[in-house]
Amino acid sequence: MCPLLLAQSHDPESQLKYYNQVLRDAEASSLDINLEVVGKGKGVVASRNIDEGVTVFTERPLVNLQHLDNHASAIVCQACLRYVGSIELQIGHKLRSLVDQLRGAEQGGAHAESGGSAGDTEDEVDLDGALEAGERLEQIYAHVTPERIAELCSGAVTLPLTDGFRLPKPMPCRRGCGALYCSAACEAEAWEHSHCLLCTGTRTSSSPLVELKAEPFWEHARETNEIFLLAAQVVVSTLLRAARLLAGSSSGAAGPSDAYRSALLAAWQPYMYGWKRCWWDSVAVPDDVDDEEEFRTQLKSLASDSLELLSAAISDPRFGPELLQLEVYGSIVGMFELNNMGLSVPSPVEDYFLAVDEMEEGAEKQAVLQITQPLLDALDSEYASPCESTAFLALQSCINHSCDPNCTAVCDTGDRTVTVLAQRDIAAGEEITLSYIDVTLPYKERQAALRDYGFVCRCTRCVADAAAARSKRQGGAAKGFKVGRRR
Repeated sequence: MCPLLLAQSHDPESQLKYYNQVLRDAEASSLDINLEVVGKGKGVVASRNIDEGVTVFTERPLVNLQHLDNHASAIVCQACLRYVGSIELQIGHKLRSLVDQLRGAEQGGAHAESGGSAGDTEDEVDLDGALEAGERLEQIYAHVTPERIAELCSGAVTLPLTDGFRLPKPMPCRRGCGALYCSAACEAEAWEHSHCLLCTGTRTSSSPLVELKAEPFWEHARETNEIFLLAAQVVVSTLLRAARLLAGSSSGAAGPSDAYRSALLAAWQPYMYGWKRCWWDSVAVPDDVDDEEEFRTQLKSLASDSLELLSAAISDPRFGPELLQLEVYGSIVGMFELNNMGLSVPSPVEDYFLAVDEMEEGAEKQAVLQITQPLLDALDSEYASPCESTAFLALQSCINHSCDPNCTAVCDTGDRTVTVLAQRDIAAGEEITLSYIDVTLPYKERQAALRDYGFVCRCTRCVADAAAARSKRQGGAAKGFKVGRRR
């Protein structure tokens, strides 16, 4: 039997009603949602002419997550992705994280070289990586000392020109789990959205739902796939919103009821119409996998384990039986697999060093460079590393791909707002498109990259590239060249 939440996703009238509200919220008056774009499913089309350079719409994610490995590069608000602290803290944090990572790699290689333990495998031994890590550490310490890094992290030193790059003071999570925010408002927003049940800090009994320890769920996600953390935000925010809707309604009867289901469906609506194919069925099989069935079974098992741990951390008998189902959980992760957008927020550290570089030549600039250049040399390319996150957006997720897109999406305002801009003039009735991949890649590499999204691109550029390739092969064959797969 199809779960209740998945059975509701194919009603065209409800879909259009929802997306029309999404368009109004995004102030996207020049757009329409088309539920049946030929060969593509849903799509977004221009309802009137749009000029090049015009903002087509702006939108905030329903859920977003800074990539776990990106925490070493950027200290940002976990709600809005705004950088927090100070330029000094950001630089010190980058350097400290680099040193920690390099020491780990170096020590791992040294351990392997000295014999290691009986449990070590070839995958755990990387002597070349250890040597590179050691050389990189020497490069860092040739320019900055551990004491200097500690001063930057603690705020004991002030760098020149940083007055022009002030950042919000970090606001810690109220339960001390380590999450940071840019303001009390963002902390409260994250708390009310889902963090109140996913927080791993000191617990209280203030929530209307039963609260248990979430750390095992977090640990599993860290070790397997961080996308489970984002899926948990969807599950928990849906449960909390349903509870609030029910509390505000006139029905308070105990046990399963139409009121419970109505509240749950209303809370689920932001995710109801996204792509609904389970993660283990929709993900592309990597080239190095020999047994596809075993691969997909392993993914399903990972999702099942994750859901079991999440269900142990949150509980609500009114809504849990409908929401905490493997098919529903798998569809959430599958929706992310095909529809999530990567957000990249430029670092103020990069802007800071650019400002130093753009100073007028003279004694003042030389005095500043004496302080900043060693830091830049120690950071090397890490100075420009942005905040990287993944997000699900209601309207953007409806936009289809093209290798010659008419729009581009940017996230550079520091408040996780995504802005979609017209890259060229767009005629009324034309489909709005974005690129899911690096469009500078050649035809075959673009098609290979798009396998992860489960389709073969037939945009005008790909059709033209394929025709040109066929013509080239036919021309080569006519001249006596052997045409075939190159190995």
